[in-house]
Parts: sequence; C-alpha cells; structure tokens
Amino acid sequence: MNYICNEDKTDNEIYVTTHLCSRENAHKEFELTKKQFGSKTKTLAHHLIQSFVPEEVSFEEAHQVGIELCEKILGGKYEYVLATHIDKDHIHNHIIFNSIDVDEGKVYHSYCGSYMNIRNQSDRLCKEHNLSVIDQETQKEINEIRRRKYVNWYDWNEDKKGNSYKSRLQFDIDRTIKQSINWQDFLAKMENCGYKIKQGKHTAFRTKNQQRFTRTKTIGANYTEERIKERILNKDREIGNIVDIKNNDKAKSSRGYERWATKHNLQTAASTLVEIRNKGFNSMEELGRGISRISIEKNDLKREFDKLSLEQKRIKEVVKHIQICISKREHYEGYRKNPNDKIYMMMNRKDVEAYQKSYEEIDIFLKQFPHLRHIVVGELKTKSEKNLFRKLNEHSKELRAKQEEIAKKHNSLAAQYEELEHLKVNMNDYLGRDRTEKKKDSVICAIKKYKAEEKGNHKRKNKISKEAER
Repeated sequence: MNYICNEDKTDNEIYVTTHLCSRENAHKEFELTKKQFGSKTKTLAHHLIQSFVPEEVSFEEAHQVGIELCEKILGGKYEYVLATHIDKDHIHNHIIFNSIDVDEGKVYHSYCGSYMNIRNQSDRLCKEHNLSVIDQETQKEINEIRRRKYVNWYDWNEDKKGNSYKSRLQFDIDRTIKQSINWQDFLAKMENCGYKIKQGKHTAFRTKNQQRFTRTKTIGANYTEERIKERILNKDREIGNIVDIKNNDKAKSSRGYERWATKHNLQTAASTLVEIRNKGFNSMEELGRGISRISIEKNDLKREFDKLSLEQKRIKEVVKHIQICISKREHYEGYRKNPNDKIYMMMNRKDVEAYQKSYEEIDIFLKQFPHLRHIVVGELKTKSEKNLFRKLNEHSKELRAKQEEIAKKHNSLAAQYEELEHLKVNMNDYLGRDRTEKKKDSVICAIKKYKAEEKGNHKRKNKISKEAER
C-alpha cells in the first residue's frame, strides 16, 4: 500500500482515490471487515495493474479510467485504494481491493473467468476513451505463451500472469531462428532484439529489465545451444501452427487474411501428416501411444535423476556427522571403557551424546544407501579419515556424471515429446477435436466452406464467360 501510494509516483498523492476506507489505515480496515463477518479466507486483498500505451493518455484520464474500472468490477461493494503512477512513460493504475465485500462478507473469487471479465471491462472502457487495447499481434504472443508447458510450477504461474522472462525469451528465440542463417547471425539478431548475451559453457541471455542472465538450457529441451543450432539448419522443415479461423478476429475482419489462413492450414496439416508418417505412426492413436511412452520414459529418468540428487544431498549431510564422530571418538571410547564412571560422564556428556547422535544418523544413512556401507564402515574402523572423504568425493563425482548422462537423455526425450505433441495439437486443431464448439465450427469445416465458395465462384466465372461468348 505504501508503495502504490508513494508521493513521488502519485504527485503527492493527488492521484490516489479510496472507497469505503482511508488511505493510511486501509489494510487495518480490510482486516476489521474480515473480523466482522468472521471470514476464514487467507487472502487479505487482490492487486490489479492497468497499463496504458506511453504518451497516449493524460494523468487525469488514466486515473478516471481506473475509477470507472473499479466501479464496473467491484460494484461499490469492496473497499479499495486506487493509485495512478505518473513517474514513468507508461502511466499505469494500481488497484488494491479487499477480498470480501462490505455488504455480506462474500469472498471475491479470483479465477480465469473473473480475470477475463476484468480485462474485457478494461478494454471496453479504454475504447470508450479512445485508448489503445492489446492488438492481434500481441494477442498471438499471449496465445503462444499459453500454449507452452513448463516443468517448473513457478515459471508456469509467472507465465500465466505475463511476468515470465523465460516465456518472452522462448518467443524471441523461436522468431529469430526463422530469420537466421547460422549461429552467429542468430546471436547478432538476438542482440538487435535488446538482449545481452553471455557465452561460455552455457549460452545465456538477459534483457535490460532483468538482473540476472537466463541460460537457454533452463527454458526447455528445445532451447539448448545444440538444439538451437540444429533448428537453424532445419528451419525450413519446422512446422507452424493451425490458425483457428472461426475465432480469429483478423480472419473475421479481413477476407484476404482468411484466404491466407485457410491455405496455410491446408499446407500445415499436410506437412504435419507427412511428418507423423515419417516418424513411424500410422494413426493418431499410435501417435498418442508414442507420446505416452516418451512421457513415461521421461518420468522414469526424472525419478532416477532425483534419486541421485537425494543421494548426493545425503552424502553432504552425513559427512558432517562423520566429522563429529571422528572428533568425539576418544570421548565415546573412554565412556565405553568405563560406562559406570559418573564423573567421566558428567565431564564428557555433551561429547558422548554428540557422538551417539551422529552415529545414529550415519546408521540411518547406511540403511538408506547400503551400497556405501563398505566404504563408510570400513574406513571408520581403520580410522582413515582422508581415504573415507576421498572415496565419498569420488562417489559424488560418479553420481554427477550419471546425472549429466540422464539429463542428456531427458532433454532428448523432451525435445521428441514437444515435437510429437506439436504434431498432435496441429492435427486435433485441423480435425476440430478437443474443442467446446460444435463440429461445424472446426477449422476443417471452415476449410471445406472455403473450398465450396471457391468452387462456386469458379462456376459463376465460367457461366459469365459463356454468356459473354454468346
């Protein structure tokens, strides 16, 4: 709340508006409302950001649009604080509102539908004020981002909110690959897109808004340096996506674009089918089974990788306990020789108990990884600490080498999986599968309709030409 109402950003809070609460104690009033209704929701408030195109809107109008948006989506029932930030080129509104209303204490449900309602209301208001909304090219990027899958939940969640640098990097890499003739040309074009590049063992990119570089290998198996080079060489063979003509605004408004999209879909569907056949699948069912098989293999490799990671982690943990046992061994041996010596135990209790506790941890470790018993127990008995740590280090290096091999296999399978999944999605889109619309609304129906129209136009032209001849 202090951040969004910052005086430097809001012209001494001139562009701050509140509803049903005060600026200074809004958060306390939010909490008080919850207590009054006995609300159990753990969400204190929701935060919206509404942005405008630079140099298109005045401070006053941006703030007014924010107030109107609050009225539309909150209906005067929720406490909120609205602040318009004017300190940067892109003027934007911050809206923080209570998670329950003041009339009945009902919880505001935040989900995809409520987000789309906010977005639609915002677009409608902007159009009424003759302000820009997201254009079709940007919408394509958003759809492309939504299409992607991530193993990492954080990346998926950030991507959904439009905050992921990784999703933007993926999009720019995909686009630049199609324009590049070789690796050096690709790097030069990425620099022209505003990226700083760090080359070494792993290639990494960073935009001016990022603090850290992002390694390409972390954004997907299709984006490792080797895979990018391979994709540049084979870019002409890369298959695009089927365009959803029925729900595409540009296709609705532009007859020329609709014609292009229809031909593009025909070519893409044909290329997709040929590629499916080339990969040895004779039906969509076989393709589905192939994708499932790769998914199972990927999961098996992931489990094996995690198992090796756990073993490495446990080795690091047990080394500390081994060191304690070595340093406290004499105290424990003295206790073992004279277990009834109360004076000795009183003076050495902490050391003896530390040894016992660490030895128990070592025993648990050996039960978990029995194949290391001969190394640990054998070297402890001979009191050869240096050999013991050296052997454990060597074993850890072997585990890391195995992990690298597993990672390579996993990346290869992941690339295959993404490729086959892309082929499957294309064919399903082409055939109109997995859609909530009726079959007549599918892409293939649109293509048939287009063909019928073309055929009708051709017959009319022939008829006109014959009449002219008469």
